[in-house]
Order: sequence, then structure tokens, then C-alpha cells
Amino acid sequence: MMRAVLFSALLIMSGTQTNAADEAWKTDPTAFIHHFAQAGIDDILTADIDTVEKTARFRTLFNQGFDIPAISRFVIGRTWRRTSDSDKEAFIALFEDVIVYTWSRRFNEYTGQTIKVLGTSPDGKTGTLVDSVIVDDAGQTISAQWRLRQREEGLRIVDIIIEGVSMSITYRQDYASVIRQQGGMTGLLDLLGKQVVENAPS
Repeated sequence: MMRAVLFSALLIMSGTQTNAADEAWKTDPTAFIHHFAQAGIDDILTADIDTVEKTARFRTLFNQGFDIPAISRFVIGRTWRRTSDSDKEAFIALFEDVIVYTWSRRFNEYTGQTIKVLGTSPDGKTGTLVDSVIVDDAGQTISAQWRLRQREEGLRIVDIIIEGVSMSITYRQDYASVIRQQGGMTGLLDLLGKQVVENAPS
């Protein structure tokens, strides 16, 4: 699942630096996905740059495309309300690092996948769900849905659903287990800190 999430995110986000003059994509869900997918994966996966630079570019694009604070609140769940401001800030920073470093380690697994947008549907009162498929070089497909929310700065992704499995729910379930078994938020922050050290590019 995580490999499909990685390639989906990269295929979508790699277009953020193109067509800057045309800002319709910031508010239209279909244009949002097409805008990012159109440029392909030139800026990261096939760029002639080292892993450290690819990771830095991915972090920038990840922040531009995803609502990280909103995802953070969701994956922590009810524990978020009982968490101190300092621990919230620490979690958001570590969560971003974990995703960026973990996904960056899989850049070399890219084998030419593309994304095809199929359509959109309402998602709650203010959101949109964009349906798409990831197509590999053999023509096989994996379903990918993008849960979007409109923010002041434009549309942002709050979840990716691959073959019916939600990225945000998966993290929420995993972190809830850690919080229960390893001393609450302190245990979770300690675990994430170790994961960051293990996965940081050298």
C-alpha cells in the first residue's frame, strides 16, 4: 500500500512548479489533480539529482500539497485534545519527517507509473473525493482516491485511499496502538524520533 501511496503522491505533487500563472487548479478539484499529474515525475523521481536533493524537493512539495496539521489531528484522534501545545508541535514535525524520509527511501522503486483521473464526488459538506487509477507500464491499475479540502491558500489533500485502504486511518490505528502500549504521547514521540534517525538520508 505505502508504495502505491508514495507514487500517487509524487505523481500528483511533481507538477506544483508548472503553469504558475494559471491558478484555476487551486480551487477546482479536477484541475488540481490534472495540474499536478500533467508535469509527470520530472522534478523528483527521474531528476538527475542526488537523494538528499530529491528528499528536500519532496518535503517542499509535500507541504504544498497536503494539510499536514489537519492530518496530524486526525491520526492522533481524541488524544489530541489532551496533548500539550509543545507535544502537538513536536508530533507534527516528527510526523512530517517520518513520512518524508520513509517515502524518500523508495524513490528508486519507480518504474513508470502514471495517474488517470476518473471523476469527482462530494465528500461531506465542503470536501471533494477525486477518483483516479495508477497505471503501471504493463497496463495494470490500482485505484487511488484523493480526499481534498478547500483552505485559504487553495486545495489540500487530507487523505489518500489506495484500493479502499485509507492512509490516514492506517496511521491513526498504528499510532493509537503505540499510545496505548508505550506510555501515551511521550512513547509515540520517542518512537517517531527513532524512526526519523533510522530513515534520514545520509
